[in-house]
Amino acid sequence: MTIDWKKWEKEREAEARLAQTRAVPVYRPARPMGAALARALRPLLKEAGPAPETLQSRWTEIVGLRIAAITEPVRVSRARGGNVLHLRVPSAAAPIIQHARDHILERVNLASGSKITSLKLIQTAPPKQLALVIPRPLTPEQREALVKRLAPVQNRAVRTALAQLGEAILTGQRKG
Repeated sequence: MTIDWKKWEKEREAEARLAQTRAVPVYRPARPMGAALARALRPLLKEAGPAPETLQSRWTEIVGLRIAAITEPVRVSRARGGNVLHLRVPSAAAPIIQHARDHILERVNLASGSKITSLKLIQTAPPKQLALVIPRPLTPEQREALVKRLAPVQNRAVRTALAQLGEAILTGQRKG
């Protein structure tokens, strides 16, 4: 076995140079797993569209007070041409919302950064409006007339119940 002295000398010179110029390893802290995951999922989430909870919480801000008062976002689904936003709308307001479709889509896409291409309206019955009845107090004359009319009733429980009923009728209160 022969030794190649030239190769051996070059290796020793290289070892000597490395010993003199040892580099300090660069410390790079590990990136959080969430950052890598967010970077990987960003394109998929953009295609999926916004979450319904996000839309519901910001709906007034996105479409404005007038449209938000009569609509409610239900969900975002995928279709061939793009995503579809499902809105719950009273049937009487459906033509108005259909007319404002382009405006709503533009605002939702701008706010969410997604590609929603169409609306699907889920028509519902209008919400019941509860009438606000402010009871007015009985006048002394009305109270006196009510007491006189109930005087012939002998049973105290029946008289009290009739007095409450008469007072509710005369003041316009509705119970139950």
